[in-house]
Amino acid sequence: MLRFIVPLLLIIVPWVLMSTMWVAAIMPSIIFDVILIALSIRIVGPKTVRTVEFLGKYNRILRPGFHFIVPFVEWTKAQDLYRKNFPVEVEWVTSDNVTAYIWLNVIYYVDDNWDDTEVWPVFKSVYSIDNPRTMMKSTIDEQLRWMIVMFTHKEIFGKREEIWEVIEEKLREKLWQFGFRIDSIQVRDVQLEWTVMQAMNKVVESAKLKEAAYNEAEAQKIMQVKQAEAEKESKVLIWEWMAGQRMAIAKWFQESVEMIKWADQSLTWDKILAFLLDSSRIETLWNIGSKDGSKLVYLNENLEWKSSKLLAGSDIM
Repeated sequence: MLRFIVPLLLIIVPWVLMSTMWVAAIMPSIIFDVILIALSIRIVGPKTVRTVEFLGKYNRILRPGFHFIVPFVEWTKAQDLYRKNFPVEVEWVTSDNVTAYIWLNVIYYVDDNWDDTEVWPVFKSVYSIDNPRTMMKSTIDEQLRWMIVMFTHKEIFGKREEIWEVIEEKLREKLWQFGFRIDSIQVRDVQLEWTVMQAMNKVVESAKLKEAAYNEAEAQKIMQVKQAEAEKESKVLIWEWMAGQRMAIAKWFQESVEMIKWADQSLTWDKILAFLLDSSRIETLWNIGSKDGSKLVYLNENLEWKSSKLLAGSDIM
């Protein structure tokens, strides 16, 4: 009902003045309307509401748009509905006496459900708490310090999700009592004292160097094994080739001896073998001497003394 008083006054007062003073009342009527409009108009922007108090008592809520209030007897208080960021830093000591620093970011807002009664969010957010950030900071401090002291400095880095779950549950319950809701909570960072972090980095660095040295040694070991296996395989192939060559030579000698023996039955096996060796030696010497710039020194390795005379193996035949 009060919201209609000002529009009625804007009509009734000028009408009364005009009915009594006629033309002389025009200017006072205009001045009265301008002052009344200036004092009574309230324009509420997007994502904002205003609570109206009549003579100090809560009366209603003004939502985005154009509104009138009764000057001097009604006053308004604004409340934002958009989401707000609240960064929080907590410092406490772990179970092994290392100072830990945890940075969180809380995104919260007032949930307007279009209910103007005194038990719903907008009313509670305006009249139930003066500074919600102070309440959030104390709640987060209490919960985080209780949690940090339960972990060692090495365990704290793996507890991000657990920290988030505990803080969100406790803070959501607490904020709802004052008309606020949590959109999300992010654990932005977890750090330890600078000296501890430096020592941990050195430990990690030394472990990486040790791992790199081990990998390098393993690589060298594998290379050596592979080289040994390759050398073994190459020697086996050489031995197989030499064995094959010797078998081929032996077969050739056997066939040659049998052929000569078949041509002349009077020849003994020793003479046939000596003949073949001399033939092979002569062929080798010819191959060497046929090359340009080569020098040949002939040494008979089968020399022996007989009757004070030096004889070659071929002379014995």
